[in-house]
Amino acid sequence: MAAGLSQARLARLAGVSQQLASWAETGRGNLSLEARCRLAAACGHELGWRLHPVATVRLRDSEQLALAQAITAEAHPGWRARLEVPIAPGDARAADLLLIGAQEVIHVEVERALVDFQAQLRSAQLKRDALAAREGQPIRLVIAVPDTRTTRARLVPFEQLIARALPAPSRQIWRSIRRGEPLNEDGILFVRAARRG
Repeated sequence: MAAGLSQARLARLAGVSQQLASWAETGRGNLSLEARCRLAAACGHELGWRLHPVATVRLRDSEQLALAQAITAEAHPGWRARLEVPIAPGDARAADLLLIGAQEVIHVEVERALVDFQAQLRSAQLKRDALAAREGQPIRLVIAVPDTRTTRARLVPFEQLIARALPAPSRQIWRSIRRGEPLNEDGILFVRAARRG
């Protein structure tokens, strides 16, 4: 998506079937290394590998958990919190945090850094749409970001555009979370993680 390619166009450029491109996008199927490299190259990227120790939580994950914990610590008891909720069977994607209420679900995607906000928003919207297909109640998308000067400064030039896609301001989202009330729209949430002592 960040490369501006449809799935069909990506498959043609990579010389693979559209089904294989779909599997790669959703994390399904057993793709060969060659197919993965071809798909990455068709997007203008080079596939790389990184190894991380499995005995401990990676820093990225612990920072995301700190933000998720700050949100759930403020949540009204009427919300049932669920972490890392699979989007669908066989789909490798997961919602970072779901707050499940009587009238709606708040789907929270935690972004530690806004590297490519459009791509991050698109990915979150696709997850929400997949969740909505299986849930029986409205799902509101909330992008949670660290409440830092850097994050706010990155968003300032795009405030009007972001407000159209994510109209609920942070204060409204916090009020909904704290009171256990429906949010009724998508939004962006600024979160201050508790300092570790």
